[in-house]
Order: sequence, then structure tokens, then C-alpha cells
Amino acid sequence: MKTQIGIIGAGPAGLLLARILQMNGIESVILERRSRDYVLARLRAGVLEQGTVDTLRAYGVNERLDRDGMPHEQTTFYWNERRHVIVIADEAGRRLTTYGQNRIVEDLITLREADGLPILFEAQVEALDGLTDRPAITYVQDGARKTLECDFIAGCDGYLGVSRRYIPDADAHSYLHEFPFSWFGILAEAPPKPEKRGFAHHVRGLAVASARSPRQSRLYLQVDPDFEIDSMSDDQIWDELDLRLTDETGTPLNRGPITEKSVARLRAFVCERMQHGKLAIAGDAAHIVPPSGAKGLNLAVGDVRLLAEAIGRHLRGDDDLLSRYSELALQRIWPTVHWSCLMSEALHVFPGQTGFDTRRQHMTLDHWINSETGSRRFREAMLGLPYAV
Repeated sequence: MKTQIGIIGAGPAGLLLARILQMNGIESVILERRSRDYVLARLRAGVLEQGTVDTLRAYGVNERLDRDGMPHEQTTFYWNERRHVIVIADEAGRRLTTYGQNRIVEDLITLREADGLPILFEAQVEALDGLTDRPAITYVQDGARKTLECDFIAGCDGYLGVSRRYIPDADAHSYLHEFPFSWFGILAEAPPKPEKRGFAHHVRGLAVASARSPRQSRLYLQVDPDFEIDSMSDDQIWDELDLRLTDETGTPLNRGPITEKSVARLRAFVCERMQHGKLAIAGDAAHIVPPSGAKGLNLAVGDVRLLAEAIGRHLRGDDDLLSRYSELALQRIWPTVHWSCLMSEALHVFPGQTGFDTRRQHMTLDHWINSETGSRRFREAMLGLPYAV
């Protein structure tokens, strides 16, 4: 099989890259090691910056987004059992939108399949060759070893994917920080209360209340790294969430059946070498942000917008933008990773934390909530404005 662009990974980065290339007349084949059902069921964050929404609209991935996306114009902090509101929407009308990442993936797959374009599911990539000359991807599907010849390879296969290891000295130019806690996440069939959406800084640890739809709540608890999912009953989970998200009104969350539970270790990661020859990586293959700032998907969209333009120019014989891809992408990646880490440091309770440490956290929260400068900085960072691609 031959194509212009071989894309490894059918997550939002790979699927959106294929869509942008398609709309610019460039062919691609997507290879995904998981099954179609697995990819469609994979749940991730779904808080979209205005720039991400605008990009999806620009490439026709907006019919269901415009209908079902939930505006997110303010957020709430809970600490010292009080509720504090920060407005996120700005004077230009920019805001955040809640729309599940799995729904974006489904929208992109549906569009691609309707156009008769290839996504090869359960295709395990074994090797990349010819990266400085004639690229080829060797993969196994249905027990047979096959080869995809292409003009360029885009690695959108996540933190544990194969693409990054084919970039020389990638490990030497990578930076990793693991936080000493995890997030215990639940999805519940319970209508979210708009006034309860936000973050809690509590002596027992962080809690987060967010939404996936008008009928589904997505909630998180800070837990130890070795936390066992079955160690808490559903009633205990709801009680702990209400305890950490309490305020002066005592308003509880809406409760309902918990349909999914998961635990994720928090880490931050950046690989500063995102391109080698005719290979480039994007999204989680190049960077991971802690979920506090809800920036992972938005960073991936910034990557693929830039990469799609670089690939288009490369195919026309101009490699200037491709040679600067890492440099330009990192101008947004590092500040965004820094912001997400800053939020994590301000909101979580760390092992061995002292009263001094807690007071410093409260000073950060007070600056964001009660200072005009701090509130503006928080709003701009959440909207992604200073670093928009």
C-alpha cells in the first residue's frame, strides 16, 4: 500500500491531522493498534479552548459539537469551605466548551469513513524505515506483516507509542516529572450542577466536579498512587466528593449511578525533539500535561494545525516550516505545561505538606480569585490566549 502521509494513531491528533490534510487535497492512511470499538469507548477530558472549537468548525467537525457542546463561562474554587467564582469568558466572547473527547473521535471517524478513507484498526506498527529518504511503516494486521510506503510519517500514537523512539536522542531531550498522587475519576449518570463545577483545595486532597453532558457528571478525587478502585463503595465516593466540595451553603452534588471508574497517575512530560527527517510527532507522543488545566487535547490540536501546514509545504518542496516545527510548537507547549503544573501545585495536598506550604497555596488561590491581575492571568491561561497557535 502507498499513500502520501502515514499517520500512526487514531486518537484526536491523528484523526484531526488526517481531516486537515484531506481538506487540503493530501492523502493519508491511519494505522491504529486498537480496535474500532476500543477507540470509540476511550474516555478522556473534554474541555475545549475557543481555538480548538474554531479549528473543528473550520474543518467541518462541528455539527454535533454546536448542538451538544456545553458553554463553560466560569469556574469555581472551593477552599476553607467557601465558594469562589472566576469568570472565564472574556469581553471578546471567547469561552471554554465542554464536549467529550470520545465524541470528537467518533465525529472524526464517522466523517472519514463516510468519505471512504482508510483507517486500519488493529494494525500494530513494528518498524519505521527510510526516514531520511523513502519512509515506510511495517505493521502487522490480521496476523500478516504488511508495509505502508509514504512520503511522510506523522506519529500521533501517544506517550507509549513507537514513533518517538525513532527520533535520534529523543530521550536525551525529554523531561519528565511525576507527581506523588493519582486522580480517581468517575463518570456518573447524574445531571451536573453548573454552580458546583470547579476545583476543591481541601485538607483531604483535591476534588474536581465537571460535566460530560447535561445528564452526565465527570468527577475526580486526589488519591494515593497505589489507590485501588474497589476500595471505596459508591456511597463513600459521593460522600467524599461532597465533603471536599463543600461550601457555606452546604449544597450537595446530584447523585446517580456510577458507570465508570478509573485511576490515572499525574505526570508532566515534554520531548523537545519532535521531528527527524520525514517523521514528526504530535500530541501525547510529544507531551503530557497534568489534567488540572484540561490542556492535553488543546495542545494536540495546536500541534496538528502547525504540522499539517508544515507537511503541505514539505510536499511542495519547502522545508523551512518543517525544520522549525519543534521550535514553534514548543513556544506553546512549555508555557502550557508550566501552567498545568502550577495549577497542580496550587490545588493538591502533597505528602509531608506543612502549614507553610498550605499558606503559600492559599496565596496563589487568593491572587487568582481576588486580584484583577491574577484573575486576568487565570482567564487568559484557561482560554489558551497567550499561546494560541
